[in-house]
Amino acid sequence: MPPSKTKEVAAKVALLPIQPGEWIGKGYYQFGPNRQEVDQYEKISSVLDGSVLLIEGIGRQNGEVRHHAVGTLSYDPFAQKYMLRTFKDGYTVDADAELKEDGSFIWSMKNPRGITRYTVRLIDGTWLETGDFSADEGKTWSPFLEMKLQKK
Repeated sequence: MPPSKTKEVAAKVALLPIQPGEWIGKGYYQFGPNRQEVDQYEKISSVLDGSVLLIEGIGRQNGEVRHHAVGTLSYDPFAQKYMLRTFKDGYTVDADAELKEDGSFIWSMKNPRGITRYTVRLIDGTWLETGDFSADEGKTWSPFLEMKLQKK
């Protein structure tokens, strides 16, 4: 067996603004003219000695689940990049992911209609996440999601 990379990977994961714990707050999703305000809950679990984050996000509107997704987030020391795999509505996506110099974490994915991009920042203990969509290969972006969460 090759030597363990767990400590190296865990150190990279620790740099992310997505931190273990339970996070709650408000958010919205907007697809077309319909804006849906939600109560958002994110549970982040650190596993494998801090080298992998398990992420579960649930958005509820009037007690009814409107959004439910799960993801795994880690760092690949050989490819030297973050790896995010998401699961929602029976679909699996391997997203492009990167930690920016300003400490924000961006993950994105292409789909037949364009590019969906999410940006996560931790600002004074508040998890701020925004979602944007581009139909023109990233030239212009339209916001469709925002969450502001506090750690429980």
